[in-house]
Amino acid sequence: MDSSPQTKPKKPLLVVGGTTNPKPYDVSRPPPGFPSKPGLKRYSDDRDSNNLAIKKSRTVVSAQDGKKIVALDVKPLAIVEADTPKVPRQFWKAGDDKEDEPVPRYCSNDAAVRVHPQFLHANATSHKWALGALAELLDNSLDEVCNGATYVHVNSATNEKDGKSSILIVEDNGGGMDPGRFRECLSLGYSRKRNMANKVGQYGNGFKTSTMRLGADAIVFSRCRGTNGNKTTQSIGMLSYTFLYETRKCEAIVPTVDFELVDNAWKEVTYNSTDEWFDNLETIVKWSPYSSQQQLFDQFDHLEEQGTRIVIYNLWDDDEGKLELDFDTDPHDIQLRGVNRDEKNIEMAKTYPNSRHFLTYRHSLRSYVSILYLRLPPNFKIILRGKEVEHHSLLDDMMMTEDKTYRPVRSAECSSNEEMVADLKLGFVKDAHHHIDIQGFNVYHKNRLIKPFWRVWNAAGSDGRGVIGLVEANFIQPAHNKQGFERTAVLAKLENRLLSYQKTYWSSRCHEIGYAPRRKQANHVSSSTETTRQGEKKSEAPFNNVKHDKGPSSNAAPARFMQNGQPSDGNHLNSQKVKDESAKHVAELQRQRGQLESQNKQLKAKIQDLEKSKDDSQKLVSRLLNQLKQSAAKIQDMEKTQKVANDSEKLVVEFSNQLKQSNAKIQDLEKTQKVKEDESAKLVNELKIQKALLEEALKKVRDGSTKLVELQREKAMLEEESHKLKQSEAKIQDLEKSQIEVTAIFQEERARRDVIEHDLRKMLRGSSDTIRALTMKVNSLEAQKAKP
Repeated sequence: MDSSPQTKPKKPLLVVGGTTNPKPYDVSRPPPGFPSKPGLKRYSDDRDSNNLAIKKSRTVVSAQDGKKIVALDVKPLAIVEADTPKVPRQFWKAGDDKEDEPVPRYCSNDAAVRVHPQFLHANATSHKWALGALAELLDNSLDEVCNGATYVHVNSATNEKDGKSSILIVEDNGGGMDPGRFRECLSLGYSRKRNMANKVGQYGNGFKTSTMRLGADAIVFSRCRGTNGNKTTQSIGMLSYTFLYETRKCEAIVPTVDFELVDNAWKEVTYNSTDEWFDNLETIVKWSPYSSQQQLFDQFDHLEEQGTRIVIYNLWDDDEGKLELDFDTDPHDIQLRGVNRDEKNIEMAKTYPNSRHFLTYRHSLRSYVSILYLRLPPNFKIILRGKEVEHHSLLDDMMMTEDKTYRPVRSAECSSNEEMVADLKLGFVKDAHHHIDIQGFNVYHKNRLIKPFWRVWNAAGSDGRGVIGLVEANFIQPAHNKQGFERTAVLAKLENRLLSYQKTYWSSRCHEIGYAPRRKQANHVSSSTETTRQGEKKSEAPFNNVKHDKGPSSNAAPARFMQNGQPSDGNHLNSQKVKDESAKHVAELQRQRGQLESQNKQLKAKIQDLEKSKDDSQKLVSRLLNQLKQSAAKIQDMEKTQKVANDSEKLVVEFSNQLKQSNAKIQDLEKTQKVKEDESAKLVNELKIQKALLEEALKKVRDGSTKLVELQREKAMLEEESHKLKQSEAKIQDLEKSQIEVTAIFQEERARRDVIEHDLRKMLRGSSDTIRALTMKVNSLEAQKAKP
């Protein structure tokens, strides 16, 4: 690796023959220090009276006899050009040619088959969803973490050329691309990520389809630091459907220019001729969103020492003539207009925060990106319009979770080295007791979300509502647009198994969130290759596993010293000493690694204990809530009884008054109606009977008052239980806070462990490089000794 320090100039300067030119120069003429280009085509001239493109003749002096050779003017097989056609502003109409527009001019008389420009548009139609296209660009930036990337920034700006239209910018500080890799990136179907571990991309198609789906044109700036003795380079390339369409090209042409850093100044890199380099630069400037070469070169100031900057412009409109991407609603978000935006879901997201991602990910890039990756590398940030996207784990939105492991039977379509296992988290969303229609499985592939909230159960009623799941299935092949999976037998088996899991979970636990209990059904899912477990039965958390690459063996490195015979006596002791030191160093590194792994297991065990206590607390809360509902019903009954008691008290007063009146009447009758004894006796008897009835009624009322006192006492007890319930909820909140703190400690410890592991790996690589260098030195000494 080239360790010599190189200072990045503030502005990219072009140098020829030792002459620097820091000033911007116009496209219509070469910059100072460059020779004039005879016959260079301009966009405003170089056309004869017949409006045919004619390249100017050039005079060449023969090196043998000094004679002048004049090249003939050649007219291509072209017809008179009509008015320049314009690209439609709607994406789904951009691939249509009108009947009155001229066909692309004939390019050559050979039999070669070329890629037509309309293929760029047709290829981009695989992205039905614009945010899925943006996610492809984020994947490329995340893959650059191994080359030092620490952020990717998605932003918007104003087109500098027209001053009004919007452009989209995706920028990262990864390793960038040298000219070779730069052309591979802009080529169709080439990918270095094919079959690489932990890399989702494999078709070599993501960059082209995503940029063309978001806008008609894209321009790429990339700077790569020189390694292994190579110089620092930077490149500009333009993938422009507008340029190809409006100039009626018959094949896809991607103009590119390259620079290399020589003596702290940028010098152009030419492959065929300087004229071709200038032609490409002119084309890029004319069709770019920048009005001059210097504005074009100024874009490299954003990249510092390394990185890539993608500028997408001429963004597509929707059917109403507005930009498909909405930059105005939220200054820190990029949203979609049209069918993906549901105002009802947006309002529901404010009421049900734990269901926010389900309700908003279809139209909000910030919401979608927060769940796009199962795990984010330490110290890597995704920034959206100046504000960092907070990574969100869908596990935080779940309750009453269960863990399951799915092991499908290996089929012929699966690679033999793939691990056929998928760990699954299944539970209710925390807003499930509101009975909103939210359900689905979030299926990840190699850390990347492929199918968000995949609905596998389409029941006619409310069955299945509230059940969400999380699964990482690396053995299923994603589709080209990474928004689904290839329809294979393995996917069908997974879908059936997820459906069975959801039905079993729902029927056994739906009553816990307020639905009527379902009749238990026989479980016909049985397989010797599947194991189902609850949360505490698994020894390691399924979504926090980190695969460690094994370092080089301590015995493998010294063996390389003996490949070309025995070393000389003078170097044998040194090489043996290096072997011993390397073996000790490797053993020490392995010991430290074992200690880190044991600490990791202990932390994971603590996390599992906290998760178990959290589940128990949630069950307690559910039981107390049910008791609270019952208590509320009893209180309502008591209130009704109290109303009856109040009515009874009024009745007692009325009965008492009537009794007093009856007594008075009896006394009056006994005094005044002695003459009519027979009739008075009958009346007295009737009054006595009435008195007995009233006394009995009064006794019942007094008994009712006693019951009212008891009900009031029971009400006080229920209020005391409600107070205890609130205390329990406070304790649960404290437990959740402690769990969050322990999780933060675990994440911090894991980050520290990753840093230590990275340093250990770096030391291992250094040891391997030292051993390799010594091996080469020993071999060279042996070769010198073997010479006579």
